[in-house]
Amino acid sequence: MRPGHGWSNKHLHTCSPDRYTRGSIGAEPVTRSLIVFMMLLSCTPLAARDDALDGAVASGDAARVTAAVAALAEDGSSSAMEQVIQSALLSGHPVIEQAALTGLKKLQPGTGLDWLCVQGNRHPRKEVRDLLLGLLSKRPETECFRVVLQALYDTEDSVALKAIEVLDKKAHSGSIPHMIRALKHQEDQDRDLSLVAERIREMLQHQTGADLFAASEWQALWKGNQQLLEKGKKVDPSKVTMKGTGVRVEAPAFFGQELLSEKIVFVLDTSISMQERDPLPENSGKGQSDGGTEVPDRRTGGKSGDELPSSRMRLRRVQRELKRMIRELPRSFHFCLLTFDEDVKRMSDQLVPATPERKRRAIKFVDAFEPKGFTSTDRALEAAFQIPGVRAIVLLSDGMPYRAKDPIDPEQLLAHIVEINRFEHIPINTVGFSATSGNAGGFMEEISRRTGGKYTEVP
Repeated sequence: MRPGHGWSNKHLHTCSPDRYTRGSIGAEPVTRSLIVFMMLLSCTPLAARDDALDGAVASGDAARVTAAVAALAEDGSSSAMEQVIQSALLSGHPVIEQAALTGLKKLQPGTGLDWLCVQGNRHPRKEVRDLLLGLLSKRPETECFRVVLQALYDTEDSVALKAIEVLDKKAHSGSIPHMIRALKHQEDQDRDLSLVAERIREMLQHQTGADLFAASEWQALWKGNQQLLEKGKKVDPSKVTMKGTGVRVEAPAFFGQELLSEKIVFVLDTSISMQERDPLPENSGKGQSDGGTEVPDRRTGGKSGDELPSSRMRLRRVQRELKRMIRELPRSFHFCLLTFDEDVKRMSDQLVPATPERKRRAIKFVDAFEPKGFTSTDRALEAAFQIPGVRAIVLLSDGMPYRAKDPIDPEQLLAHIVEINRFEHIPINTVGFSATSGNAGGFMEEISRRTGGKYTEVP
């Protein structure tokens, strides 16, 4: 293993099997039965072990799945690994997937591992490539490290994002020059503002302490500080001089929040509570704005909702900010607008380019917003994930999910979002209102935390 290119054991992050298994683990009778099950598997021909895995997956018992996969890992053949992929990694069930990955920790270097390395970059299903990257990133072999690095160039952005995620968790200095080359690849594809490019910059900032934009700038930083960075130390940002030729491209923003991707869906609450009018913050004054939304000069703090001007209505403020942002979207952006009250309305069924004609249609769609009904956040997010090609979501709402006839459990909704997003890696930026920042703000912030997005509060 070459220095700086393999994984160091001190950087390994292991996942406890208990995290992914259900209640039976830990009960003494079950433990005995599992030991017997594993002993029988070790003496069983491969075909029978395949059947054992199929039976374990059908039972839904994570502990049995782990044991069956561990037996196939001891076999170590490519055919055994193919069975693990087909029966467990493609099961569509998160608990089964993670149980299988736990069993694969038993796999030793050899034919089976070599075959998994090939599948980590070439398997036709992105879900398999994603799961294998998580597995291989925890191993010390150099060939496993190469698979993760190659995934930075995967044709599916979601897989490239997974590679960035696992490399960032390792915080391995040997990743830095590879990340810079991957950023240059994004630039060469005219994808300076893609989510992949933004995530690469974030990772480089985490590892180096610098805040740069172009690959040429990062390359100059690496060349000038390689010895320091290879020791795991960071540069002093105040002493970083930009030596590259790149020019920072300013990303458009919504209520002061930079848009994370050029392929973005806006999910906008138009429920009845959005007709409320909020007073100006106590410290507001002339020239201040709500992240781009103009506000009146005169003080209105302390007045009742009926006395406040219509410009302080939440939905009207959202409309003004949306139209400002739409006008400023670069042509490279593709976007879609969804509104939700009890039901969901779409500007279109797909992302549309930010051309003048599409902008005109979008502004007409925004002008038609009217507050009414409940807050079906669940249906709105489900619809957003179904827009083909979406790489980032912005959710704006002033309240908790609520529907009278079909109640929404916020915790179940959060868990569902994580599940449907596990192979997409779509960040959800959320925007709330200070006036309703209690439970609603906490819920919105939690959505962003679980998906790698950011939360912003509008005063």
